[in-house]
Parts: sequence; structure tokens; C-alpha cells
Amino acid sequence: MKLAAIAKLIKADGYCKLYKVFYDDCRTYDLYIGTKTAIFPLTGFPKAQNESELATLLGISKKEWADIEFDNDCPDDLHHIEGMDLDDTEDGEMDCVTGRIGIRYCGCELVPMIEPVSGTVGFVDAKQIMPVADEIRKSGYFKYCARKMASGGRYYVIKDGMVVRGAVLPVKLEPLAKSGLRELADMVKKTRDVADVEDLSEQENKNDA
Repeated sequence: MKLAAIAKLIKADGYCKLYKVFYDDCRTYDLYIGTKTAIFPLTGFPKAQNESELATLLGISKKEWADIEFDNDCPDDLHHIEGMDLDDTEDGEMDCVTGRIGIRYCGCELVPMIEPVSGTVGFVDAKQIMPVADEIRKSGYFKYCARKMASGGRYYVIKDGMVVRGAVLPVKLEPLAKSGLRELADMVKKTRDVADVEDLSEQENKNDA
């Protein structure tokens, strides 16, 4: 987990929330840190007890922290963090694949989260994944899973094997953007196959001749 990447998200959002999740003995607990659209466990890092300690842990100066809205919470358990379940397993979660196509939307690089079983797709801002990007590159066991909140809203957890390393909310596309994607998909269907498979090396050979 890269704290510098989390700090960058927090400064961009101007918002930070610290979650303290207590366990059955009411003495042991874990900390989670949230932005407006993502939550990550602070496993393995010193347990910051207040704003000042958290800012120091994240490497955010007092001047920068003054512009950040801070909040804290003690959720009932890992099943109730902002309506999301950050437990390592959840009934009904669906594995996703990211595909080979990215989309740029309103200055953001969107990663498609495709659910092969339901045949649906959501989009996640690539910046939200940066805190665990290095771990993803090094591990061969990272995957994304789609889950549903009690409200019916969709969110995605990032897993290393069976362990949840973060949760992110999907980007809400404007109706005009959705319409544009549908039109683009229709145009791809109508495009002649030869235009997709044209071999440029053969074209070069013709030019050489």
C-alpha cells in the first residue's frame, strides 16, 4: 500500500475519513482510510490516533491539511463501512475482468469492470487504484469483485488472493456519455471486418515492390 498515493487522492478530493473498526473484545481494532470514492485498510502501518498523527503518517503538511475536510467514524463492523462490506468474502460477489480497452472521460482514465456472468460493465477511475498499483504488478493473484450495497448500489473490492486490499465506487457516467458509448459500440459492429484486420506489413511489402 502506497501512502503517498492515498495522500494524493485525499488532497485532490479535499476530503479524508478515518474508520476505526473494533472487534469482539472491544479492545483490538483496525484502521481504514477513506476518500470520497475509495476505502483502504491501513494494515501494517502505525495506528494514528488523531488528525495530526494521520497527517504526519500520510506526509501531508499542516498547511495542506488545513484545506482538507476530515471526519472519523467507528462502524459496527466490516460489513457496515459506508454501506460497503470490506470483509474478505461476501455471498453473491462476482469476479470481474478489466478487458483491454480503457476510456478517457472528463480528464479521467476509466478502467472497465466487466462482469462476464451478468454481461454488465461499470467503470472505475484508474487513480483510485494507484495506492495498490505496485502490489498488483508484483502479485499474480490480484482480482476485482463486484458487490452490492443494501441500497442496491454497486461497488468493487480489490483482492490479493482472498484478502481485500481496498474498495472503490464506480464512476457515474452522464446520460450523454452513455449514449456516446452506445453509438460507438454500434459503429464498431457496423465497421467492415477488413478494416479491423488489415495487415500493415502486407501494405509495406506492396509499397516496397
